[in-house]
Formats: sequence, structure tokens, C-alpha cells
Amino acid sequence: MKGSIERIEGGTVTSPKGFSAGGVYCGVKPYGVDKLDLGLIYSEARAAAAAVFTKNRVTAPAILINRDYLKDPYAQAVVVNSGIANVSVGEQGRIDAVEMSVLAGNKLGVAAEDVLVASTGGIGVELPMARIRAGIEEIEVTEAGGPLMARA
Repeated sequence: MKGSIERIEGGTVTSPKGFSAGGVYCGVKPYGVDKLDLGLIYSEARAAAAAVFTKNRVTAPAILINRDYLKDPYAQAVVVNSGIANVSVGEQGRIDAVEMSVLAGNKLGVAAEDVLVASTGGIGVELPMARIRAGIEEIEVTEAGGPLMARA
């Protein structure tokens, strides 16, 4: 069938041509052996992007900026943290989400508006941005980095 989806055994986010990724532990989560909490996905070209957003009145800053960024339905990267959801922390949450897109964009050489942001974890806790800043710089984005990104 034309246009059918083919399952790639052992595939990751980097299986499609032109995608790379990576992940590190930077201290968003409590330390654990082999624990990762920050990741990047990068596309060599701007790619068509879409998202489904919550209808909940309590909305994370990442959702608000992603809605804004996706008015132009293309993206080139995603920066993800786990351990803290960046929800219910007031204006600082928006500032931190935007900074994450700027930092990742600078590292990858793409516009901040082409970097989507995702955070998951505990609610009501501010992100440790000093750790995230250092972690974004530490991430090595490679074609083999899909499993690291998945763990992050």
C-alpha cells in the first residue's frame, strides 16, 4: 500500500534520515546510576510538526510557547527534561521554557522558535536552570543518540 507505515525493529527517534539526538544526566532528577533527565532531538532540516494539546485550564508554559511556535507548522528540534514538569510556578515557568528553547537553538544553530519544549515530572517546582544550561551544552547529538534521548 502506498504511504503505509513500516515498523523498524529496534528503531528510535533517529531512525529517519537526517535526525540525531542525545541525552544526559544534569541533576533535574535525584541521582541514580544510568539515570538521564535532559535530551535533545535535532532534524537537519525544518520538518513539518504537529501537536495535540491539553484542554485543561492548568497549562504548562511549554504548551503555551509550543502553541505559539507551531503557528508556523515547522520545527527543527525538541528539548526535553524529566523530573520537573515546570507547571504551577508562575511567570518563572514561562521564562524558563523560553530559555530552554533559546539555549537548545543556540547549541544547534537554529531559531529558538524552531525548538519545541517538553517537561514532565513533579508539579509546583521551578526548574534548576543552572543545571539545565550546563546539561544542554553537555549533550552530544548523534545519529546513535536515540536510546539516550528515550531514557532522558
